[in-house]
Amino acid sequence: MNKNLILILIFFTTNIFSQSIKTISAIQGKDSDYFEYEDYDENQNPIGKLEFLKGCSWYCGGSVTEIIVSSELKEQNGIHYSPKNAHDFDKNTAWIEGKPDYGIGEFIEYRFDFKNYNGGLGINKILLTNGYKKDKTNWKNNSRVKQLKMYINDKPYSIINLLDSFEIQTIEIDKIMFPSNKMTKLRFEILDIYKEDKFKDTAISLLMFEGIGVH
Repeated sequence: MNKNLILILIFFTTNIFSQSIKTISAIQGKDSDYFEYEDYDENQNPIGKLEFLKGCSWYCGGSVTEIIVSSELKEQNGIHYSPKNAHDFDKNTAWIEGKPDYGIGEFIEYRFDFKNYNGGLGINKILLTNGYKKDKTNWKNNSRVKQLKMYINDKPYSIINLLDSFEIQTIEIDKIMFPSNKMTKLRFEILDIYKEDKFKDTAISLLMFEGIGVH
């Protein structure tokens, strides 16, 4: 085959593929919009720890059936870094990938399997706290995600550009509906990172959702 024709075919194939995957940029949010203290005393001083999505949210009806990851950092001093930490409503825990480098190519995958319901549940926004948000020292010492690749049922959906921010950020996505009695998988693969001050380990403290069909 003519070399010029091969180059043209490669160019158009690459161009079509790249156009099919859109790029989404995260929007800076405020922790105060999503985190609230357990209670307040008579002088309005906070009591207890900060709670994420306190009160009613999409999770009043929506849920995640299973979370799997390609790797996780081994437990250290009684602290674990499992995938459930990214979906436990707690900013003080985190999923941290377990590769010896920065974790490029590692992923976290959410599986939704709604049984015995008539449909109508879906998500349209991702809520993400980047890095290890336990405190500023841990956040700086560990790497954060700069770019994710999102898949729906193993098919590429979008490239997500994240902010190197201690506070929460949101990602607006198209409406993704969950059918009944059929599993839907959302995978988030690490493509690039913001480098750490001390540890190469890349962390996500919260990756959760807002959606429709609950209220």
